[in-house]
Amino acid sequence: MKTEKVRHQLFLTKELSARLDRIANGTGRARSELLVEALETWLNRRNRAAAEEALGARLTRFERHIEAIRRQQGLQWEVLARMLRHQLLVAAGLPPADAAAQASALRAFEAVIDEVADRLSGKETARNIDPSIAKVRHFH
Repeated sequence: MKTEKVRHQLFLTKELSARLDRIANGTGRARSELLVEALETWLNRRNRAAAEEALGARLTRFERHIEAIRRQQGLQWEVLARMLRHQLLVAAGLPPADAAAQASALRAFEAVIDEVADRLSGKETARNIDPSIAKVRHFH
């Protein structure tokens, strides 16, 4: 259901505007969304029942978000377990790798670990031409 909105004009000091920009950029949220939330919070402080209702709605959103994260995490563990089982089954029938193969595997492993570390630190992902990887990246 789409709610009707009314436009309001608001003048902020440069310092307050800069703070709002930093928060918006840091959280990835729109400035108008932050201003609406701040105004709702201020108005709700004056009305205890509305404040409790708003808090309940936020808690419900958090619970839904946490549940979605749990489902995703469960799926990630299942995929990891399936990949590990497959790798162990395939590797069980192979002869031991020679030094060159081990060195190549070590370099590939280190590249994966470096990419994971970069991703966890927030660095941009490298462009990947593999359509399956591109599809997976759109999941989050």
